[in-house]
Amino acid sequence: MSGVLRRFARARADAQRATRVPWLRVVARSGYIASGLLRLLIGVLALLLAAGLDDAPEVNAASAFGLLRAAPAGGVLVAIAAGANGALALWLVVQGVLYRPPALLERWRQRIVYWSRSAVYVVIGLIALRVAIGARQSSVDADRAAGRRLLEVPGGSVVLLLLGLTVLSIGVGMVWVAIVRRFVGTIHLPEAPWARRAVVVLGIVGYAVQGVTIAVVGGFLAVAAVTSDAARTGGLNDALVAVAGSGLGRGFLVVVAVGWAVAGAYALLRARLARLD
Repeated sequence: MSGVLRRFARARADAQRATRVPWLRVVARSGYIASGLLRLLIGVLALLLAAGLDDAPEVNAASAFGLLRAAPAGGVLVAIAAGANGALALWLVVQGVLYRPPALLERWRQRIVYWSRSAVYVVIGLIALRVAIGARQSSVDADRAAGRRLLEVPGGSVVLLLLGLTVLSIGVGMVWVAIVRRFVGTIHLPEAPWARRAVVVLGIVGYAVQGVTIAVVGGFLAVAAVTSDAARTGGLNDALVAVAGSGLGRGFLVVVAVGWAVAGAYALLRARLARLD
């Protein structure tokens, strides 16, 4: 057992040294740039949806990367975004391993946060990779079909319910982060008072709006599992359309669009301000 512990200690020391390599830090920060760009594009898609255009793209990550791919050298840009998300995911895994506060409960709580965020960036990176290589973008109809197949499998509704509750809890958690300003501890705030206030406001708005929309998606998935309604498994696009049609109208979509754009601006700033130690 002592040999295993020694090997683990050496691996941890190697990981700590790796996190101090300047170019690796640059690669990790590039993930926040890619994340910010994705959020900005989702804001644009939500705004197009609010405009009521018949040919408006679906509001999801694949459509956002599809917009980027349509730009000059877009395929290369999307491929870079895929790699940047993967690099940030790996960095977060390492950070979770290295995080060792005295309190055991706090250690594992924060590790779960690190690794959950890593999983999100892995998924985003895979979506970007599919778009970069020209794979068919997943549509809302495809998401519904997948949800329908899951509901038809024994125990599938339970899996979908757990997924919905997990997504809902992530959204609620992001709103809580905005309320208590927990994100401030993950960045180096600028020295100028006006700049500090601006960064904090961007963070609050970005986390809050993202949290609300993600919670709505989770709620729809949970309801789909309870009611066996595959029509509610279309993801973010379906959730936004349904909520907007429930009486909140296009104003809700505009708020979502602006909020995601603000979240994108904050993520771009975070690429410079994030604590990587």
